[in-house]
Amino acid sequence: MRLWDNAAALRRLYRWLYVCVVVCLLGAVGAWAVNSPYFPIKRVELVTPLQRVAPAKVQAVVQARLQGNIFRADVNAARMALLELPWVAQARVTRIWPDAVRIELVEYTPAARWQHGGLVSRDGVLFEADGGGDLPLLVPEQDQADAAVAMAQALSRFQAALQPLGLKIVQLDYSARQAWTLTLDNGLKLRLGREQADERLARFVRAWHAVIAAQATNLEYVDLRYKDGFAVRPKEDVAASAAAE
Repeated sequence: MRLWDNAAALRRLYRWLYVCVVVCLLGAVGAWAVNSPYFPIKRVELVTPLQRVAPAKVQAVVQARLQGNIFRADVNAARMALLELPWVAQARVTRIWPDAVRIELVEYTPAARWQHGGLVSRDGVLFEADGGGDLPLLVPEQDQADAAVAMAQALSRFQAALQPLGLKIVQLDYSARQAWTLTLDNGLKLRLGREQADERLARFVRAWHAVIAAQATNLEYVDLRYKDGFAVRPKEDVAASAAAE
């Protein structure tokens, strides 16, 4: 039987031809929409409040990357460019029909300065940005980028423990053996060692008012690496004066 004599086969052929025509038309419409001068991006909406990143800088970066209409705009390129800005931790760029792009940014919250350059966020992420001169300094014995998380977490715990005393950490040292040394804003150093650092710092806090506070200005450091107590070392000039007497 010839094809044109088979009604069922002809109906199936017509249906396939119809589908092909529709697909071609949709493809043509899509190609026209993507390449047409219509549907330009008219608005860039910055929906998150910013403290450290200038909104004008965000607008300039996005507009430089979003060429063409709403369909052709490379939102991923815009997102990657935003992530290169100082202080930007996360970025999201979304098309909003018919003529807008929405920008959502998350800024880093700085916790400390990194000895080898840059800043450290509260989550222990190293990033490059200006500022942070009044933040504590984190000093790993080597340039251990993988130590930033542990140091940021320890800094947060240690600062919270010292808060009732009104003391602040200005420098936190972390040795290759994972031993901690704190330098406080009154110049006193606390040697916590490697193990039970939080318990040793709690011992210092308990002894502060009763034993240490009155002589703190004359001390170089407090060594808390003892099981049931601590040792103190007077400053050199104080020790020399005591010896002369």
